[in-house]
Amino acid sequence: MSDEWQTVEVLGSEEEATLVAGFLENQGIPTRIESLRFTQAPVDFGGLSEIRVNVPADRLAEAEALLASREDAEPAPEDDAAR
Repeated sequence: MSDEWQTVEVLGSEEEATLVAGFLENQGIPTRIESLRFTQAPVDFGGLSEIRVNVPADRLAEAEALLASREDAEPAPEDDAAR
């Protein structure tokens, strides 16, 4: 396994990052969550509010494919207006 880690997903909350990391770890891919969130201010500051999910560089393509397949498998939201 590579010692280098790369970002597979950038999210806006720690909860989302935990879900993504858990999904990847369940598929056998190690993860690290890197929070750049600056919590001393009441607003988000662009890059200072990012939460990154990192994976080993040699597993990046596999992680990206898994996340893409997960997004493709999500059911479309029901349209309440169509009822």
